[in-house]
Amino acid sequence: KTLRCLDAEIQTLEMLWGKTLENAAVFTTVSHQHIYGLLFRLLWPLCAERPFAATAHSYPEQLVAELQQQTRTVLISSPSQLKRFPTTIDLFTLKQSLCAVFSSGGLLPTTAAQDWQQRLGKTPIEVLGSTETGGIAWRRGDGSRAPWQPLPGVEWRVQDGLLDVRSPHLPSNDWWSTS
Repeated sequence: KTLRCLDAEIQTLEMLWGKTLENAAVFTTVSHQHIYGLLFRLLWPLCAERPFAATAHSYPEQLVAELQQQTRTVLISSPSQLKRFPTTIDLFTLKQSLCAVFSSGGLLPTTAAQDWQQRLGKTPIEVLGSTETGGIAWRRGDGSRAPWQPLPGVEWRVQDGLLDVRSPHLPSNDWWSTS
């Protein structure tokens, strides 16, 4: 990844969700050692001058306790963590302060999206991408599997059964063929 690619992706994220997040404090359950964590947990908040938690939260109870102490927050997580979020934790207490939940690193199961919608009143925003391609698409549905929307500036096509991507998040303007 070049700095130009990372910067292009940060600009895309801010264009799409910056006004929604405003000055929300960023909390996460993902490591900064993964490209998703690096972008969403560190680089995007730094560039947008948003506060962020210094450490990832491993325990949902600890995470919710910290989220409840803030007036405006965003949660960066993964499908595996969101689908296992304990039902004994009352997410409704976060409805006013938690302005967005992001999920990436795989597909969020429909049941998990519906659970978050029911318990929080908001469905996580799913982001599709890879280390190689950067962000490709996003969706936020009610758990019914809304169609994917390409991120601004991203083009895609299916050729020979593979997804090809052309994007400002790539080092060149050539088509990148995924496997």
